[in-house]
Amino acid sequence: MVKTTNLGYQQTLYWGNEATYGSADTVDESIGLVQSVNPTETNNLIKIRTMGGSRDYSNIVPGKFEVSGNFDYYLQGAALLRQAFGEDTASTATVDSGPKIHTGNSTTGYAYLHVMGSAASPSADSFPSFTLEFADTEDTGALATTSNLNRTYDGCRINNLGISGTVDEPVKVSVDWIAQNVKVSTGAASVVTDSTDDPYVFYQGQVYSTSKAVTAATVVDTTSEICEVNSFDFGLNNNLEAVWYISGTTSAVQTLRSLKNLVVKGRDYDASLGLHFKNKTMYQRFLGSASATTDQTTLAKYQIVLDFVRSGTIGASPKLVTDNWMRIVLGSCAFNSMNIAGSPEDIIAQNIDVFVEHAKCYSIDDDSSYV
Repeated sequence: MVKTTNLGYQQTLYWGNEATYGSADTVDESIGLVQSVNPTETNNLIKIRTMGGSRDYSNIVPGKFEVSGNFDYYLQGAALLRQAFGEDTASTATVDSGPKIHTGNSTTGYAYLHVMGSAASPSADSFPSFTLEFADTEDTGALATTSNLNRTYDGCRINNLGISGTVDEPVKVSVDWIAQNVKVSTGAASVVTDSTDDPYVFYQGQVYSTSKAVTAATVVDTTSEICEVNSFDFGLNNNLEAVWYISGTTSAVQTLRSLKNLVVKGRDYDASLGLHFKNKTMYQRFLGSASATTDQTTLAKYQIVLDFVRSGTIGASPKLVTDNWMRIVLGSCAFNSMNIAGSPEDIIAQNIDVFVEHAKCYSIDDDSSYV
């Protein structure tokens, strides 16, 4: 009997937070509803010729070993977002101080508030890293421990994170990551409990623009709603730089050819909004202020707020154990470009490209820890 080719739904992708960068940890977290995964390993082969030899290569030797990849998934929870936004500084801490108890009111259980993205400049070693397991389950029977391809990537960090939403689609997250190394085994995949939550979808979201400061406790006035939003895109780039050096390593978690460190550099953000054009106010803001009639020498800055709510009301009191929502605040935003096109019998579209100075992510759920 010919063995059938493996199918995509027999693959799994799970992760686990690393206490120390590059040291593989227990894989015990679900990513979400994974739509695609594409890891790449590169040997960086070095071709060598020699004088006096033939026209062919004399040697082909391996160079540095690079590991990177990407995956896309539908957003169910925020735990993995911590790996991109970085640590929660809370008030003064520079490392993850953990979630805050969000609710009380003599109710049983708790919902926890997680704050991400507030650390100004975490050191390279304190920035979160994770272990990623990509398992290909070819056999679940007697050959499960000898036939399955199980790749474990350690020292993973998220370089680019994109969050996008559009009408009639779940909210999608795209991740580009860089790893320190990969280890291959033939064992069965890790057993991880997948989330039973539905993904966030377009009708659970709202987009605001306001000049006020916004936190997880802020109730945004409905007059600040950006009306008739059809799509949004938010991107975060950690500008990771992989570092190699001569003479190998003495670290137990590195190989001679693997990268030695993954430096976290300055963050870049970008965002865009796709709207149905409603009135001139947004265009005046693009010119510099809500009352501008021509381009201004200084531009007013705004907070753009992306809210996703399964249950509860953001900023409302009392806060309940059943609250389950997420808020992304894009701080000190300026509008870089705007396009308002028209054609007969079409709804007029308004597309805005946004520059973002800083960003925070707030999430409330029943997960007591993202680490």
